[in-house]
Amino acid sequence: MSTTRRQFLRNCGLVGAVTAGSSIIPGMAFAQSGPIRKELTMYGPPVGLSVPLAYAAETSSLSGMVGKLNFDTYRNPDVLRTNFVTNRWELAGTPSYIAANLYNKGLKVRLMNMMTWGLLYIISADETVSTIEDLKGQDVVMPFKGDMPDLVFQHIAKEKGMMVDKDYRLNYVSSPFEGLQLVLSGRAKHAVLPEPAATAAILKGLKSAKKITRVINLQDEWGKVTGGPARIPQAGIMIADSLLDDMPELPDRLNAALKRSTDWAVNNPTSAGRLGEIYMNLKAPIIERSIPFCNLTLEKAKDIQSEIEAFYSILAESNPSIIGGKLPDNDFYLG
Repeated sequence: MSTTRRQFLRNCGLVGAVTAGSSIIPGMAFAQSGPIRKELTMYGPPVGLSVPLAYAAETSSLSGMVGKLNFDTYRNPDVLRTNFVTNRWELAGTPSYIAANLYNKGLKVRLMNMMTWGLLYIISADETVSTIEDLKGQDVVMPFKGDMPDLVFQHIAKEKGMMVDKDYRLNYVSSPFEGLQLVLSGRAKHAVLPEPAATAAILKGLKSAKKITRVINLQDEWGKVTGGPARIPQAGIMIADSLLDDMPELPDRLNAALKRSTDWAVNNPTSAGRLGEIYMNLKAPIIERSIPFCNLTLEKAKDIQSEIEAFYSILAESNPSIIGGKLPDNDFYLG
């Protein structure tokens, strides 16, 4: 454990007390004399989802089952795909559609849960914007052409009678933080950004005396146009079959641990920000302020299969390849 992490745990009152957050689920017994795995590493993207994963690792939440639980972040989805395809990784937080894509391409992975129910917001230098219709005739910055944020926004706009290149224009950038800089510099007025980039734009704007406002919650808009919940099943945990074969009890144990970790992050955003700063290239205040907008709630994948399938189906209308050309079969979803 590094000095920085040890200091964090001490400040949060966790040193010497990690077992309180890692007790074995009542009724679950382990017959082996020691842990099934001496070491296991979870990986996550540099967003709010990773804070509960980091907390679960720092509090040894799989003690008795795993000797040492580690956590690390990855930079982009290509790193995630490569490491699962080459069997170097077995457990990671992932955008939900990437798990479906890999499964449909024959990779032996499953979706264990959903933890992040939408991170997408429209930020603007024009605080009078309050609806998608207000963007008619405007340019909107969009990261990742043809990816999930793009498809979600275009679906919402289409359902509201607005077509891209006719009623509004999308200016694509390679990353959320490139979009953030365009708005801050005044070269763009509106941008679709995920958390924590949306919060970073607002806070950086305050420092430069430029008012940037979170004007539209795309999770709310998604619910309005789909007739379903005001949430998007955006990201959860992907697990390799090889790990399931070794540790069939792991999903129940880890879901329980991550539920506790998620509740901790939501209820302790200041400490969550400090922990996130250790693992992400972001300052603690940005992570802290972004936590309430990350929509962190854990639900098992099998319990919400129909909602996830509805989400996949809409994405596939515009880009079938994003989920590998078809809906995953029932075995993809763990209960």
